[in-house]
Amino acid sequence: MRLIGRVDKLRQARVEGYIRYPPSHINQPINFLVDTGCSNSCILPDDVMRLSIDHGNLKTVTKTIVTANGPVNLKVIQNAEVVLPVQVGLLDNKRAYITFPIENLAVLPPGPNYMPLPKQLIFSLLGMDILSHFPRWNFGKERLIMENDEVLGLKMSFKL
Repeated sequence: MRLIGRVDKLRQARVEGYIRYPPSHINQPINFLVDTGCSNSCILPDDVMRLSIDHGNLKTVTKTIVTANGPVNLKVIQNAEVVLPVQVGLLDNKRAYITFPIENLAVLPPGPNYMPLPKQLIFSLLGMDILSHFPRWNFGKERLIMENDEVLGLKMSFKL
């Protein structure tokens, strides 16, 4: 199985996927930045606004989290799923979707001085909670290929 990220001009890899969360479980498209320095995947403020996530009613993490931009108070979506497109099959010629259940998906709500970013700069973070499922990586000029031969405890489907 291969997860393929597109590498942009800044040499950052991005993966397009979906999140599902209660109560609707409707697939919400999202653009993730592959972030090996991030322990847990996180939905950032622009995606919180774009996806109309009701962050006011989300559970707040009681401990302050320290990020590269300083301390933040996170909220979490409980019982969410991150769904990513992968290539599977003997020749990696079939497209499937793999579902990563996340008990508490981190959400960084917009602050009081929130200003929306341009559309091309909007992304959330795909952290090591998901990336660790792909032990082999190959970084090229235009793409990052992350591979795993065994998928244990994860749901795979050929439809979204």
